[in-house]
Amino acid sequence: MTSMTRRGSSAAVAAGILLVALSAGNIGAGEPNRPGEYFAIQVVDRQSGRGVPLVELRTTNLIRLVTDSNGIVAFLEPGLMDREVFFFVESPGYEVPKDGFGMQGVRLRTTPGTTAVVRIDRLSVAERLYRVTGQGIYRDSILTGRAVPLKNPVLNGQVMGQDSVEAVLYHGKLFWTWGDTGRPSYPLGHFAMSGAVSDLPGRGGLDPSVGVDLEYFVDKDGFSRPVARTKEPGLVWLDGFVVVKDDAGRERMVAKYARLKNLGTVLERGLMAFNDDTG
Repeated sequence: MTSMTRRGSSAAVAAGILLVALSAGNIGAGEPNRPGEYFAIQVVDRQSGRGVPLVELRTTNLIRLVTDSNGIVAFLEPGLMDREVFFFVESPGYEVPKDGFGMQGVRLRTTPGTTAVVRIDRLSVAERLYRVTGQGIYRDSILTGRAVPLKNPVLNGQVMGQDSVEAVLYHGKLFWTWGDTGRPSYPLGHFAMSGAVSDLPGRGGLDPSVGVDLEYFVDKDGFSRPVARTKEPGLVWLDGFVVVKDDAGRERMVAKYARLKNLGTVLERGLMAFNDDTG
């Protein structure tokens, strides 16, 4: 859009030696990245048979696991492999039956290289399908060697998470925007709207039941870049998107914007048009 002391040195050297020793030990042990090392749990909707994302499983000592967009959890916990392990199962809008003591969960044999299917009942009218943004959308599926539908299934545009989504049909594609956007390298990302496009189903895009392949507008480092940056400082929020035609009959996308000093202080409001040449 337009508009040291000696003592400290000794401690550092000791820490460095310890780090090298630990790293060497880890290399010798091998990284746990082979599918056969994991015990896979797939949580599925009993009615549809589809994997359910964002289901929380917890062990009796409160190790917390969350299913990915295929409903998969990749379990690899030293001391808890190849034995009977109880998992509490919880997710808004879904449930598993309670046992005689009122516990809602399942007991599974955590044999590496095998998969257990856990069926849960959907209480909500809406069926949860998949996560669209953020890191690790298909994390556990990748770890367990399963096929995934996205080109960038674990990190896209270096986006760790986003909020406040808008979508509008523009030039034959879906144009997406979000508000605050997190990055891997620092707690603060950017605050002037992220943007991405996706192809429509039947025109190169995925079926909506499968997922959304986003192509982010990124900077030179590959991180999602602001599409609503202004010359003046401040947070920028967009809403009220409309697509209109200019005098030449070409589609133009316009939105309302607010520039803020902080969450409680608005500095400016106006209209902003998307620049098709610069993105």
